[in-house]
Amino acid sequence: MVSNRTHSRPCMRYIVALRGHNVTKMELNGTETILVVDDEDIGLKLAHAMLTRYGYGVFTAISGGEALRLFEQTPDLKIDIAVIDIVMPVMDGFDLTRRIRKLRPQLPIIYISAYSENSDLRPEESRHVPYLPKPFTSLKLTAKIREVLDSPRSDAAGQP
Repeated sequence: MVSNRTHSRPCMRYIVALRGHNVTKMELNGTETILVVDDEDIGLKLAHAMLTRYGYGVFTAISGGEALRLFEQTPDLKIDIAVIDIVMPVMDGFDLTRRIRKLRPQLPIIYISAYSENSDLRPEESRHVPYLPKPFTSLKLTAKIREVLDSPRSDAAGQP
């Protein structure tokens, strides 16, 4: 599903973060294109609504197989980052990521799941990569996306 993108920004949204003693202000709006992969239709619809509200273009896939077909059938499709659910039937998020890496090795990945925010309580493969626990708000989702997209590429690739 492709969203209708609007590039106008009638309302700028920001998040203020404390970093040591410095206060930083991060714009949450974006113009990038995001692929969201989740086996729950409601999760896809919510993520789509959250992201398009902030100006992002969004593709959604209900399974790992559907996401792979998107990459294979349209190899030139511009996708800036993928948000992938870890727990899905047939092909989990880790397997999907391994397969995507063969097609797009530098694509930044953010894992989502209902696992704990505490990395020690999550599967090993998700401990040292960008992760966002479900449920999440639109502010948390867009802040995590900006954090990953705005970091150096070697950090953002989310290699498990």
